[in-house]
Amino acid sequence: MNPDRQSGKKIRRQSKSYRYRRNPYRGIAAEISLKLILSWIIAIGAIASLFRLLPYHLSQQAKLKELRIQVNETDARVTKLRRQLNHNFDPQRTQSLMEQYSTLTTPNQSRIHWLPEEKEN
Repeated sequence: MNPDRQSGKKIRRQSKSYRYRRNPYRGIAAEISLKLILSWIIAIGAIASLFRLLPYHLSQQAKLKELRIQVNETDARVTKLRRQLNHNFDPQRTQSLMEQYSTLTTPNQSRIHWLPEEKEN
């Protein structure tokens, strides 16, 4: 065999191993690049999802505002009815309430009914 050929093979082997030794961070750089790309894809997907949810959120806020207005109106009505209930069931005002809501009066009083005035021609 030719000694030059053997030395050529050794050189090639050394050059291949030298190439791998020359850039030892190549795998780490590829991994980091892949992670960055995937992170950007996930971030873009999240932003797109937020833009799709924005109209739904705004419509829900409008419905919530409408419901709050209705709740305030209902609270005012309930407060008025509670006052009226307390007024109607007040034991000290039984006599005046009876006169107010019915035709009954005390024996020593009589009802007066006003007639509309007649216009003169």
